[in-house]
This record gives sequence, C-alpha cells and structure tokens, in this order.
Amino acid sequence: MSEQQTTGSLLLIDWQGKLTVGLINLAVWMVGYFSLNKFIEFEVYHQVPALRIDELLLLPLGGWTIFIYNSCYINSSLGIFLLPSKEAAWRFLGAILIAYIINFTLFALWPTTIEAIRETIDPGTMSPAVAWQYQLMHSADNPYTCFPSLHITNCMLVTLAHWRSPRRRWLLPWAVLIAISTITTGQHVFIDILGGILVACAGTLAAAWIWGPPLDSIDEDRSNQEPRVG
Repeated sequence: MSEQQTTGSLLLIDWQGKLTVGLINLAVWMVGYFSLNKFIEFEVYHQVPALRIDELLLLPLGGWTIFIYNSCYINSSLGIFLLPSKEAAWRFLGAILIAYIINFTLFALWPTTIEAIRETIDPGTMSPAVAWQYQLMHSADNPYTCFPSLHITNCMLVTLAHWRSPRRRWLLPWAVLIAISTITTGQHVFIDILGGILVACAGTLAAAWIWGPPLDSIDEDRSNQEPRVG
C-alpha cells in the first residue's frame, strides 16, 4: 500500500474518537489562550529580546507568509487524524494538555508582548486578501502571550508524535516553515520559537512516560492503550 493510500485510510480510522480529541484540544486551547490573551490584563508586559535573525526575516518575507502561519491549524488537525487509532489520539492529547499547562503557566507568570513589532506591520501596503488575513488575526489575537510560541508548541507536538513514521519527512519541514512565518508575520521572535520547541519536547516526553508514545504498536487487546498511571 502506498503512503498516499495509507494516509487516506488513516484519516477515516476511528474518526469519531479522533474528532472528540480534536474538539477537546480546541476547547482547552480557546479557553486557556484567549483568557490570558484577551480577558485577563496584567500590570506589566515584558518585551522578549529580538535577535539579528528577527530583523533579517521580518521585513523581506512578510505579507503572504501569513498563509503558512495560519496553516498551523490544519497541521494540528492532521496531527490527530493521521494517528493510527483513537487510543493513539488520546495519548497524543495527553502530550497536548501537558504542553498547554506549561504554556499557560508561563503566559501567566511572565506576560509578554509584541506590540512594538506589530506596529511595524502595515496591512494597508498588502494585497486585499493578505491584508484581510492580518486584520482578522489582529482583531482576534492581542499582541500578548508570546513566550513560548503556542503555534510552535502545537506543530512540534505533531512532528514529535509522528516522528517514528514516514510522515516526519513532510511534517518537520512544515513545522520549520511555520516557525519562520511566526517571525515574518511579526507574531513572534526567535526566542519564542525556542521556547515553543522546548515545551513541545517536555509535553511529549512526559506523556510518553505516563501513557506511552502515540505510535506504539496496538495489540489485539486494545486495553493496553490505557494510561499506565492515574
């Protein structure tokens, strides 16, 4: 069976269970992220230091790369539906939730802002379709909760979950492109990316220790996919 056929069949396997996992992921993300980004105001917001690489990438490549940036949501959904079973999806959800706890805790303890960078982004100089994307993003997403990048956390969680499969050959480059786009769109700086990678690694390792890796083989006795502790 070709990889394309395998991918197509994986999308349909246990799709209802995977959809449940995806909806839980979405609900936790929306409540946690937007509570800290829009509804809770902190007295002090910190500016994450920008490096030379941030200056080099922000201006030359901006604009259209917002479409790569927004592909993170497709990446996250595929990360769940390309897993081999609903049990694997629940294991992956464990890594997601652990990573979210770390992200949200850091957002609350060290509130950060990219307001100065966002002021350099002028949608008026862009094509209508690109400008609309920026205006929509800026209206929904305040320039806070930057470190660590939740975009990078999510796409790296997907990459690590599928690391033992051939899909890593295109998931890793996709994650790299999303990482670059977080800078070119003025949404993050390079340090935010490093933080997101570390959080994804921590969530993946912790969940693998508790529940096992998502791509562990599934025996006929599917009960062995249940969490080992808790």
